[in-house]
Amino acid sequence: MLTDPYDLPLTAPDASAAAALQEAVGRMLRFRPGMLDPVAPWTAAEAPFPLAAVLEAYIGALSTEADVTAAAGDAFASARRGFAGLPLTDRERDHVEAAGLLLAGEPGAAGDVLARISARCPRDLLALAVGHQIDFLRGDAVALRDRIGAALPFLGEDDPYYGCLLGMYAFGAEENGHWEYAEELGRRAASLDGENVWAVHAVAHTYEMRARTGDGLRWIEERRAQWDDDNYMRLHISWHHCLFLLEAGDTGAVLRLYDERLAPERTFGSALEILNGSSLLWRLHLAGVDVHDRFGELVKAWRPKAGEPWCAFNDWHAAMCFAGAGEFGDADELLRSREAHAAGTENAAVIAAVGLPVCRAIVAFAREEYERVLDLLMPVRRELYRCGGSHAQRDVVHQTLLEAALRGGHRDEARMLVGERLSVRPQSPFNRLARRRLAGAADALHD
Repeated sequence: MLTDPYDLPLTAPDASAAAALQEAVGRMLRFRPGMLDPVAPWTAAEAPFPLAAVLEAYIGALSTEADVTAAAGDAFASARRGFAGLPLTDRERDHVEAAGLLLAGEPGAAGDVLARISARCPRDLLALAVGHQIDFLRGDAVALRDRIGAALPFLGEDDPYYGCLLGMYAFGAEENGHWEYAEELGRRAASLDGENVWAVHAVAHTYEMRARTGDGLRWIEERRAQWDDDNYMRLHISWHHCLFLLEAGDTGAVLRLYDERLAPERTFGSALEILNGSSLLWRLHLAGVDVHDRFGELVKAWRPKAGEPWCAFNDWHAAMCFAGAGEFGDADELLRSREAHAAGTENAAVIAAVGLPVCRAIVAFAREEYERVLDLLMPVRRELYRCGGSHAQRDVVHQTLLEAALRGGHRDEARMLVGERLSVRPQSPFNRLARRRLAGAADALHD
């Protein structure tokens, strides 16, 4: 039987196919486009190549889009029929099971199967790469760190992908609040691998969480050659750039960068790309900045993506866009669709328990129903992680809650929320401004 570079047995047509699979996984680790290109000759020919079919299924499911995932599911079902009679290894059978679960809307169960693979085969890079992304999409910060931490010591530092795993571990450390350690790890990972955009991203997060705006801007500029090229993280790191500029108070620069990088015509139109723009415009909207017709242009990109319920995190961002544009027909249709979504999978449960209240609150905020925003968000604000994303990404919902409390005159709730934010990020200009606004509201009551 063939083996991969880590001596793991592999069912593949020939040695060149095995090498192509490793190249494809390497592209995945570095967020490079054309991840499936190396194995395309075999998948196109429908040659029985189980892990190539699994990789294609994983990439489709990780798109977070219902229609893309459905198409990937159909292709995977066909591929499985082609290799049904092959004597697969235990590892390959587990990958097939994990891919099926992920396609079926059960990311937690898929992540558990991948953890089982990693326990037996800590150098299975495909299991680590996909597992890490599942942990991110589920908001499972501990697994995001420890899945990689358990395997990292078993990959030599001279391995070409060691820097990739170190960058993944840095991001997991950051999401668990180990900001200084994460910065150290991320900087090292970025230096080890000149294509390591995930490490650049991890370090940017450490500065965001500590409100070190100047350091964040310098880091992004210093590493521009490393991240500002053809990769799937480019737009998201541009979003981080905008967050630092927004904290610095330069809203003009934020809008210019949005137009240059994040506007829908600058993207390929995937949900993972356009949600960056929705989040940024909504933050500007909360700050009272006139974004002109930018929400309206983004609506056109969201409409074909928002029809089928699948990913609660995407739903938030579609709701921000529709509500920000004043397109309440689209917003209400989104809510109706999610209210009618049948339970039965983990994805559906998260949409019902957390995603739907958040979407309702965003629409209520746009309608200036601030008390309703508090009624909807206060019970779920500590459950937002279940919808996935990072602390920095989810903070837009916390900002919406605080802004509703301030605008609606709910001083007790606003004081509590401001206090929580200041204790974590005392240097944040946003948090300091909120405190001044709260104090100003109190003074006004006594005039």
